[in-house]
Amino acid sequence: MRARRCERALGVSVPKAIDRKFTALACEVNEAVTSSLVLEDVLLAVSERIAGALDVWECDLYEYYPESGSIVFSAWWCPDMENEAGDQQVGTIVAHADRPNYWPVLDEGKVLQFHIDDPTLDPEQRQLMEKWGEKSLLAVPLVNKGSVIGCVLLAEKRAVRKFTRVDVELARMLTVPAAIAITNARMYRHQEEHSRQLDALLDSLRALTSLVDQDEVLNVVCRKTAVALGSDECVIHEFDPAADALVFRAIHERSDPNAVSDLIGKVNPLDEYTNDRSILFEGTVLEERLSDPALPERVRADMEKWGEKSCLSVPLTFGDEPMGLLVLIETSRDRHFTPEEVDLVRGLGEQASVALHRTNLFREQEEHNKRLVGLFETSRSLVSQLDAHQVLDRVRWEVADLLGLNDAAVQVRLRAEHDSYVSPAVALGSGETELGANAGAPEGPPGKLARQAIAGLETVQGIVRGKSRLVVPLVLKGRSEGYLDISGAGARAFTPSECELVQILASQAAVAVENARLYQMIELQAITDGLTGLYNHRTFYERLAQEFARAQRYGVPLSLLMLDIDDFKRFNDTYGHPLGDDVLAAVGDVLRSQLRCNIDFAARYGGEEFAVLLPNTPRVGAEAVGERLSREVSKLLAEGADEAVPPARRDGAFVVGERIRLAVEAAMVASDDDRTPAHVTVSVGVAAYPDAASSSDELVQNADKALYLAKHLGKNRVEVFVS
Repeated sequence: MRARRCERALGVSVPKAIDRKFTALACEVNEAVTSSLVLEDVLLAVSERIAGALDVWECDLYEYYPESGSIVFSAWWCPDMENEAGDQQVGTIVAHADRPNYWPVLDEGKVLQFHIDDPTLDPEQRQLMEKWGEKSLLAVPLVNKGSVIGCVLLAEKRAVRKFTRVDVELARMLTVPAAIAITNARMYRHQEEHSRQLDALLDSLRALTSLVDQDEVLNVVCRKTAVALGSDECVIHEFDPAADALVFRAIHERSDPNAVSDLIGKVNPLDEYTNDRSILFEGTVLEERLSDPALPERVRADMEKWGEKSCLSVPLTFGDEPMGLLVLIETSRDRHFTPEEVDLVRGLGEQASVALHRTNLFREQEEHNKRLVGLFETSRSLVSQLDAHQVLDRVRWEVADLLGLNDAAVQVRLRAEHDSYVSPAVALGSGETELGANAGAPEGPPGKLARQAIAGLETVQGIVRGKSRLVVPLVLKGRSEGYLDISGAGARAFTPSECELVQILASQAAVAVENARLYQMIELQAITDGLTGLYNHRTFYERLAQEFARAQRYGVPLSLLMLDIDDFKRFNDTYGHPLGDDVLAAVGDVLRSQLRCNIDFAARYGGEEFAVLLPNTPRVGAEAVGERLSREVSKLLAEGADEAVPPARRDGAFVVGERIRLAVEAAMVASDDDRTPAHVTVSVGVAAYPDAASSSDELVQNADKALYLAKHLGKNRVEVFVS
């Protein structure tokens, strides 16, 4: 029965001569190789199992890449691995042409045997076998979906061994799941490489939008390109039209990533490098390999001089303007770059092109306009600013100063819901800013110029009601996140230089506003519980320390409620955890609705337990608070709550706890079948300073004791700790 299962799993016929022990080994190989996506682990498991199954001294695994005609020694196993030299060979790349005896295995999927005592053995094969002390070899292809992806070499070093048909069939059987697993692991590795390449592209984009120093951007692009492609070196040259030369601008070397090259700034005339000129002006990608017999002799001499085995040169252009070259260099291997890798290098090269273009623009503007220095200083401060309101205030002031206007003439609009554009006060919340007239400007749909700027993602200007108008979009990730609406004095036109400067500032502002938004979001996530929206455990203790210190300093009371949902585990077991999450969220809503806004403080303490701080609320004697909350409780009772607040216990903290308890009890959460409403109750423990605690820790401990008493006395009740 097990043999038949193996036949079905492996897709081959199991010869009757192979006994059950070998069939079980085949199943073990199948299970072992499918338990991991790490290619090295898969190959090692295959090597060990196959060597053990056929009782050979050594098993070597090779991966085959037909597109490059190369064979990679990927894994091996033998009983005495410490004294063998196999580990030193792992990773070695062998050209297909250097192993002609294996062509029938790799190209035709044949199984071959080689024996040292065979007088017809090829001399080159005999030399290799003698070098490694091999007496006999069995070469078996690794085949998946009709394609050979590698081969297994079974080496016997103890004596000459003639492999039988049973040995061959068993080896074939064991390589089937191995080939499948290797294919899967390759796909997984390819996906990891793809993800790494995307990360490199995103990192370079982030550097481009967040760094002002373009040399640093080039270094980032250089490093990320080399890492993403796994190359030994990456170099960026800038084209200098005036000198008709390439200037060495950035380099990253994998062997010494922190090295500062003395080649930076070196000028190489294009007349000395005709290939570079054609790449630069014709926009072609050139791959040069030392092993290529058609490689020009001058190029070959240069590559040999610098120890280069492969080079990939990609032109850097901005629009139709040549900007330079990005060159990937391999010094340790003869490499062929795939079309996907070339496309990635082109994408990364675009970032270097933009960086080079910005550098040139900066140089021109620095020479002709001293105001640019102050503009970039402002940009740096915008990028580091973490308050969106302050960012926009600074932008308005800088634009007005740049154009010689009153800052009230610069309006800011940000994208809101349904692609509407509103003032920052509406889009971001009021905040304590100096938006002045801008904050209170009337809302309305974008005008004609604004619509053109938003649609075209470019600066648009015109004359409106006798005054010059300039609309500059705030572009981020290919879409307008807002715009600057600038009203000039009179009907004069804004110059191209002014428009360009404002657009640069707007681009930096868009990134800075997004950074500020992300920072505020992260800051909020750090202090709140994601499920209930209440503050988290850590924030509760920070607030507790603050409120307790304030209560001590000013001699005011402070009460603490500890709430726990009754029988919550049983609720989850009955209705399921998704509905349990809904209950936790609903309790959070109840707490927010029953507490004083911006005064009381509610937090998720942990699991199904909550904590509520009531500043300036005593355990007894809070007449005004008690009266107000008693009326609220009466309203809840009139709506059908089960029990009333005992008249004798009219203190503030107790009434708040009772009100929360009744609100939770009255709330209903629809169950998954949308028919049966689910109810929960809470038990509440109350403790107060100074009556029942002399420290913040003691306040928590005593509230917890009161909560335990409420649980012990039947749950769904409020108990107060009395010292």
